[in-house]
Amino acid sequence: MKLKSLPLLLSIILFAFLPFFFSAEEVIDNDFGYSLDIPEGYKVIGYTPDGTSYQFQHSKIPVNLVLKLYLNGQYNKSRTALKETLDKLSAQYDNIDSFYWNDKICSITTFKSTSTNPAGSKGWAISTPLSQEENKLVLLCYADEKVAASCEQFMISTLNSLEIGDGSKRKPGIITSYAYPGAGEKEVFFDIAEKHIRTTIDSEDSQANQFVIDCEFAVLKLYANDEKWKEAWQRYYRLIFRDSYSRLDKAAEDIRNTLNQLTLKSKKEEEVILNELLLNWVQNMDYTRETKASEADFTSVIDILCGKGSDCDSRSLLLCCLMEHYGIKSELFISKIYSHAVYGLDLNLSGAKINVHGIDFLLNETTAKNIKPGLIAQDQSKTENWIPVDLP
Repeated sequence: MKLKSLPLLLSIILFAFLPFFFSAEEVIDNDFGYSLDIPEGYKVIGYTPDGTSYQFQHSKIPVNLVLKLYLNGQYNKSRTALKETLDKLSAQYDNIDSFYWNDKICSITTFKSTSTNPAGSKGWAISTPLSQEENKLVLLCYADEKVAASCEQFMISTLNSLEIGDGSKRKPGIITSYAYPGAGEKEVFFDIAEKHIRTTIDSEDSQANQFVIDCEFAVLKLYANDEKWKEAWQRYYRLIFRDSYSRLDKAAEDIRNTLNQLTLKSKKEEEVILNELLLNWVQNMDYTRETKASEADFTSVIDILCGKGSDCDSRSLLLCCLMEHYGIKSELFISKIYSHAVYGLDLNLSGAKINVHGIDFLLNETTAKNIKPGLIAQDQSKTENWIPVDLP
């Protein structure tokens, strides 16, 4: 069973629990070390008193999410935990696939069931060990069979937002890792400040990153006229950043090593000159915007490295990824009013800044050429018109 060729089958029912932190559509269980950055609008509708089962229902999209914890070695394999859960529901499913994610053996399948609806439900089911491997987490996300196909990307986005401990907060999600496990290195070449950069990416990185962009854009469109449109935008970029960051590990290292010749010659601090060089690099890229409303107006950071044209938000996210690799706190800023995006850095320099969580982020404009860090157009200077995106 492979995600790329799977039709879509799912369904479930259990209950849901409350001994965790649930706020602004983020589920955080500190006791067992997992969290989910789920789409806006899910509500807890049930839980078991022992805190091992939770059920969520979306207020506008006909999708349900169930979490089930198995503790203290009740099941020694994630596959067994998933199979037993589905069997208890008398669910129909094909093969349960096992794969590596977050350095752990996880399991996935699609299924359908009449336990939640006599007419039938369909959805996805995944299982993973938690930080303490004797504990297993099973997630089921499903919709009524008649609408399940149209809800597939929403369900995938929900499950793909799972994080286990701190190790997966900046790595591809569990379903992306299953669908795109890696296909070997591919060389990439580009120039920055007249220095030739040679690096490698995985051959599947571009396709995998685009998969996340397309999936999250499909979810984002559902919130176009919703009162939580701003939160949906923030989540969209958060999840793209999460998938992108580790794909740039080697590139970030090679860029820094190559540009080290220039930073050593400068009297400025390394982080300052690095930002100036990278900002000038992206400012001189080919500018393109996607015109189809049905497609994401966003170039993956991998495709940017490969020479594909880009615009403000993709360039800004790329620079956030790279500067975070260099230990510089970054923030993405987007504006619906200005139809624009910039990035901010925690640098002790003068210039235009926006304060977020007590940090003054120096703004950087990525699309106008030869604009120095800290400079921004006067007609885009109202800070209240910029939406900050906290990066995982």
